[in-house]
Amino acid sequence: MRFHRVAVVLCSLALAVIAAREGYAAHPDGEGDAIAAADARILAEVREHSEAMDNLEYISDNIGQRLTGSPQLKQANDWTAEVMKKYGLVNVHLEPWTIAHSWTRGTARARIVAPAEHPLTIASAGWAPGTNGVVRGPVVYFDAKSKDDFAKFKGKLKGAIVIYQEPAVLSPPRPENPNEEFVRPMQAPPPMKGQPPAPSPFAALIEVARARNEFFKQEGVAAVFRDSGKPHGLLNMTGVGGEKFDIGAIPSAFITGEGYRMLWRMLKHAPVSVELEITNSFSDKPVEVYNTVGEIRGSEKPDEVVILGAHLDSWDLGTGSTDNGTGSAAVLEAARALMKSGVKPKRTIRFVLFSGEEEGLVGSKMYVQAHKNDLDKVSAVLVHDTGTGRVLTIGLHDNYQAREIVDQVLAPLGELKLLEPSMQRTFGTDHASFDDVGVPGFWCIQNGAEYSKTHHSQSDTFDKVWKDDLNQGAQVLAAWAYNTAQLPAMLPRRPLAYQPTEAVAKAEAAQPDPVAEVDAKLIAQVKTDQAKLQADLSYLADRIGPRLTGSPQLDRASHWTLEQFKALGLENAHLEPWTAATAWTRGPATGRILAPAEHALTLASAGWSPATNGTVRGPVVGVGVQKLDDLQQYKGKLKNAIVLLDRPGETEGPMNPLLTPFDQSNLPLDHPKDMSLRDYRSRSRLLSEEVKFLKDEGAAAILVSSEKWFGLLNMGTGFTRQFQPGPIPSAYMTRENATLLWRLLDAGPVEAEVNIQGSFSEKPVTVYNTVADIKGSEKPDEVVIIAGHLDSWDLGTGATDNGTGSMAVLAAARALVRSGAKPKRTIRFVLFTGEEGGLNGSRAYVAAHKEELGKISGVLVHDTGTGKVLTIGTMHNYAAKETLDRALYPLARDRTIGLSEPSLRSEGGSDHVPFDEAGVPAGWCIQEVADYEKDHHSQADTLDRVRWDDLAEGAQVLAVYAYNVAQLPELLPRKPAPAAAAAH
Repeated sequence: MRFHRVAVVLCSLALAVIAAREGYAAHPDGEGDAIAAADARILAEVREHSEAMDNLEYISDNIGQRLTGSPQLKQANDWTAEVMKKYGLVNVHLEPWTIAHSWTRGTARARIVAPAEHPLTIASAGWAPGTNGVVRGPVVYFDAKSKDDFAKFKGKLKGAIVIYQEPAVLSPPRPENPNEEFVRPMQAPPPMKGQPPAPSPFAALIEVARARNEFFKQEGVAAVFRDSGKPHGLLNMTGVGGEKFDIGAIPSAFITGEGYRMLWRMLKHAPVSVELEITNSFSDKPVEVYNTVGEIRGSEKPDEVVILGAHLDSWDLGTGSTDNGTGSAAVLEAARALMKSGVKPKRTIRFVLFSGEEEGLVGSKMYVQAHKNDLDKVSAVLVHDTGTGRVLTIGLHDNYQAREIVDQVLAPLGELKLLEPSMQRTFGTDHASFDDVGVPGFWCIQNGAEYSKTHHSQSDTFDKVWKDDLNQGAQVLAAWAYNTAQLPAMLPRRPLAYQPTEAVAKAEAAQPDPVAEVDAKLIAQVKTDQAKLQADLSYLADRIGPRLTGSPQLDRASHWTLEQFKALGLENAHLEPWTAATAWTRGPATGRILAPAEHALTLASAGWSPATNGTVRGPVVGVGVQKLDDLQQYKGKLKNAIVLLDRPGETEGPMNPLLTPFDQSNLPLDHPKDMSLRDYRSRSRLLSEEVKFLKDEGAAAILVSSEKWFGLLNMGTGFTRQFQPGPIPSAYMTRENATLLWRLLDAGPVEAEVNIQGSFSEKPVTVYNTVADIKGSEKPDEVVIIAGHLDSWDLGTGATDNGTGSMAVLAAARALVRSGAKPKRTIRFVLFTGEEGGLNGSRAYVAAHKEELGKISGVLVHDTGTGKVLTIGTMHNYAAKETLDRALYPLARDRTIGLSEPSLRSEGGSDHVPFDEAGVPAGWCIQEVADYEKDHHSQADTLDRVRWDDLAEGAQVLAVYAYNVAQLPELLPRKPAPAAAAAH
């Protein structure tokens, strides 16, 4: 990958990224600055004056648990309405709806009485009846997997205490991953238009539970014990009355994880008897419950509405602080901040605290029903309901049509460090009630923040709330609501899903999927041939070695890979020539500090650097400028100087690319702390002038610090492009040497000598891209390209940059051939050259094939080292997002690969860029870091660094991408042309 952060290439990359991002984030009529300013006031109001914790403390401690139908919930409704009025909201009111029965928890106690006595900690399930006094009975494990299995228990359950769950292991505990809601395999995309909707994951569970409870009642079961599934004596809770708030069929209770596992163990060895008593009560008649509602009235379109929501009800083992007092407090704080900041939203922003969520989103469903005639005026809904953790991003619940606009909405919120919005859907929060009827319903994807422990347990108390994260959630809600209210139009709707009859749905679901069958073969074939993949990369890295553009080694590699393609029987295998201005051969580079003390310097000539005239000696001058005028301080002071360019700042290593904030680069390289891509806009304009100034002033050489530690060097083309000789002899030096020089300079004058050598060819050189095809069976003139680059830098052997990508392409080709795949479109395999000098080979390919670009469906490049492919990046191609998600889902379904949702990020530095610039759908493999920041362009880039299983997975991704995109009914959709995008 061609990317280093000191030389001019970084500036070009950064500008490309900024341009891509600012293109989609622009607001009409110059409103962007006003919205950003309003957002800044909103965020500051929450940051400096938040009342969220005070409100949540009152809800938790002064009101407490808030069961639907309980006096405490009504108290919370009244109190939150008063808070809304205090904050200046209008139209504050309670919207009533009715439940069949309220339920009041009584006592619950149990113990094992045989074969030994043990106390058990239990809690009645919600809306479960009590026992008729103390009951005693045998414990029976009901292991029926389907209704057909019920028959074997006929006549065997009367008076029994039934358990029906096989317990999972609690110790050692599964490590908590706070980001698991975001870093996960992609969900199955929604059905295409005309296909039946995916069933709710809860529907089948609810039906099984209904049938099981009915059978238990008929058979005379005394009670049911359910596993809480939590460690350390924590209980769980849910209801058995369903959305209708009916009286449960039989007594049912949750038991601690420890107690359940004791029953399970004991039952394996001998019969077990239990004694228990549960006392609960129900209302005699239906009970009215309420949603709390308030508004900030829109200034221009008051009949159009943006909704912020959370649920006010809770379970009753704790005080409902994190489920969902946090969401309710965040909604109230968002309302307060919007009012105090003085913003005037164009649309009405409505704040709704639902009730009855814990029993099946009932309050929000009732809201939707009551407002069914107004739903076409609801632009979107955002719900906060996953605990106290910070909001990572927004889940869009399959609303592909809204994704680009949501990116616009979130663009000004960089300080919140949100991750990329996701299409993830979940059915357990109140947004789903709106989404089901076609209103864009979104949810906050949050850090786990101990939610698995507090959720529905007696540990759900105020002391578990994370203050800063709660306030960040309020900031997200407030800014999202305001920015959405300011949009030129309401958010677009997704068409409601096709609803076939049950019989038609079953018939359609039974159809075989020939593409999936081929995908399975491709994945298996790559694995079968992994030894060949390893042998190929070993030959390339060890036997051919580093492959500088224009070098004999690269020429040898081009011809060798051509023979490999031909040996596979690929068609149209050939070398496509292009011309580099010069070839360059590295010479030695040495240096040492002479005064104030002698120190050896570790140097490597920058690529395409001219040589010094032997050893040059001179003063070392540190040059670091922020603007062009700053150069004047060096006027007349650089004659024969050795220039030390830019003081190394603090750096930080790369994050997991999926956890990198969406407005930051996720390339797996070290980068300056608090790096802003905008900082490089002026730097790119400055750098060429800076180098020209250094040359005009007679500087003898330039030394550039590596961004790596531990003696690892970096490499790039210094201050030249297109393989032209550089203007001044330049060399990279170790970071340790650079920091030493700057320390010495801070103390006084420094003198050094350097000898930088390298030579150029006397004339231009011909280099080659290696190309081969599998001809399409139906549309051979339409093409899908998978690619890597064959050239490398020469400090190591180019094993991971980009021998891995090149050999993954070769392995994908082998799998497609050997599996017998017959793609409808042509699949083309391209190994580019000249990538490290500025994507020259791919640019030459695009220029040579410009008449055919309209027939290229998609391009995928593998070029970020040896790490596992996490997903692919698609360069803000919103039009192709849903299609690509469908095409790539088989890679998510495969448990080994587990591909995450494709990203709409834009990144430069790889051969997908020239295609993207030409309007071709193009992307790159987003990969695990896998020490790439150390190996990249350094002497550590050798075969020893390769992770073979991850590399094989990369080949699997390439093969499946190529085949599945080749089988699509149409070419991948393209991004709008730049002029059209600007007009939009």
